[in-house]
Amino acid sequence: MARRRASKARSDSASLRARSARDKAKSSKSGPTLMGRVAALEREREALRDELQRAQARVRQLESGHAQVRDRIAWALDSLRSILDGKD
Repeated sequence: MARRRASKARSDSASLRARSARDKAKSSKSGPTLMGRVAALEREREALRDELQRAQARVRQLESGHAQVRDRIAWALDSLRSILDGKD
């Protein structure tokens, strides 16, 4: 008959201790703390707010340029109409 190890009966309790130690290590290393996450979200919010302000300023600039181009085109068309009306 094969002889069994006496330590085999203890392997289950030893693995449970190792597993609980591993779980504790994982939970402590699982990620940033709540305050760290809040700080990261606040930084992201501020970055997004700044980006939104830059985008809004760009939209205002583009709308202003569009209005100037529209006015120039209208002026050019009026000038052409007055020239054509003068020839009749």
